[in-house]
Amino acid sequence: MKTVRLALLAAALCVGAMQSALAQSFPSKIVHFVVPYSPGTSPDIVARILAEEMAKTLGQPIIVENRGGADGAIGMEYVLHQPADGYTVLSTITSNLAILPLTVKDLRFDPLKDLPPVIGAVEGRYVFLSPAAAPWTSFDELIAYAKAHPDKLNAGSPTPQVRLSNQELFRGLGVSITDIPYSSGGPYGTALLANEVQMGFISTSSAIAFGSRVRILAVTGETRRPPFTNVPTLKELGRPDLPGLSFTLNVATGTPAPIVAALHDAAAKALALPALRKRFEDQGFDVTAESAEAAAHRLADQYRFFSDAAKRAGIKPE
Repeated sequence: MKTVRLALLAAALCVGAMQSALAQSFPSKIVHFVVPYSPGTSPDIVARILAEEMAKTLGQPIIVENRGGADGAIGMEYVLHQPADGYTVLSTITSNLAILPLTVKDLRFDPLKDLPPVIGAVEGRYVFLSPAAAPWTSFDELIAYAKAHPDKLNAGSPTPQVRLSNQELFRGLGVSITDIPYSSGGPYGTALLANEVQMGFISTSSAIAFGSRVRILAVTGETRRPPFTNVPTLKELGRPDLPGLSFTLNVATGTPAPIVAALHDAAAKALALPALRKRFEDQGFDVTAESAEAAAHRLADQYRFFSDAAKRAGIKPE
């Protein structure tokens, strides 16, 4: 028995030494950030801003790759098919990880278990808006108009999160609004500007890009923040506060802890830079720099929120 214990101890020491050596040599080659969405989307913007600064700390180039499709599942699976060695990192949205098991049948991986966060990087707001030509000027006016014109208004949703957020927002308000799903943000944004849909949630960066062509009625979040300090939060309006857009870096389960720590520290160092924070603020993001544990807790909370919302809406994996 003593011999066995000594052998196990020796093996553990050997593994520890190997992991320490890995961490000291990491990275020794190019690191890849995989964005499971199209170029120009919010996770892509976050990845590219972070990659630029993290590469300086890590001493190796970081290449951002876009592998979109299937609500992010294609890019996530790609990461899981690579060695769990820290050289392939996922840049994604917390809510997308939380919702995939609720909407995709026979998913070949568990986003909550197989892709743990390295760091919670930044958080964005969801902006609820209408076309500028809409006959209302505030959220309350919109609700009054919808009640006076049942089944006449459409809300758009380019993602499952927006669809569930729409349904949670209007649940209990006594209004009947038709939800129209879109394949991606591009067609959805075009439909909003053309007044094919009269309302919906969109990212802060997209709302900034739309400018005066839209009317912003409310935002998610606890308090008002730039660039929409003149817009009330849903919480202020007495409406359900919905999850915003939180962005994380994730790796495959099994990535050695020292390498996860090295990635986290490089990201945290980048996020502490005033110039980088300003770049994110200009895009409508708040730097959170959450620990891996805090980011995992946020993921679990969002899974519970959207799981309950999906049950109320009768949504099942397809």
